[in-house]
Amino acid sequence: MLLLNSFIFISGACCGSFITCMAERLSDMQSLYTNQRSICPNCQHQLRFWQLIPIFGVLIQRGTCFDCHARIKLQSTWIEFICGSLLVLNWQMPPITSVPLLLGYAVLIFNSLTDQLNFSVFPLTLVIPGIIGLWLRPLTFSIPLLIIVSLLVVLYGIAWKTHQFGLGDVDVLVLLACLVEPNLVLNSLVLACVAALIIFSLPPKQAKLPFVPYLTWAFIIVTQLS
Repeated sequence: MLLLNSFIFISGACCGSFITCMAERLSDMQSLYTNQRSICPNCQHQLRFWQLIPIFGVLIQRGTCFDCHARIKLQSTWIEFICGSLLVLNWQMPPITSVPLLLGYAVLIFNSLTDQLNFSVFPLTLVIPGIIGLWLRPLTFSIPLLIIVSLLVVLYGIAWKTHQFGLGDVDVLVLLACLVEPNLVLNSLVLACVAALIIFSLPPKQAKLPFVPYLTWAFIIVTQLS
């Protein structure tokens, strides 16, 4: 069992590495189709294969680039660890629950990274997990669902008219509603709003705050604890 869980964790970590790489390349307007390995952002040296091993590559280098000794940002390493852990925690769940949820986690983490890097969200990436979620768990009428639908209509109107609230944020909320019960979506939204307000109130003040990362991590926390 330990060997199987280790293999699953490594598979999830590899997925996390791929998600981070794609998000960074899209945000930097780089081509996704290339035979070239990633490079060190400080010295521009092409990374060796062992430097790209999820989690262990950073550990082997002791957190600094092997060539220029610049400190390596640990964002990708944390994403790899989180993706590996999520896969281990959820792979034994029934497919009706685990498949759309894990796909949802993947596209949410991807869009949280692109939103953080340059305030971009890619709605097309949300379509497949949303459709699978609706297919495996059709919506049923409830008061929380009615609240979410009303909220989405209002938010779309605000985003369309004022541009103060990103349409991508609303698209992400739609995905959440397709994946889990409405009460979990509302709990995730409340947690994300509280966290964003706390961070926004802290110095230094930010003119614009990416909200998808808060929605993503709040959704992961709520769904894993439910």
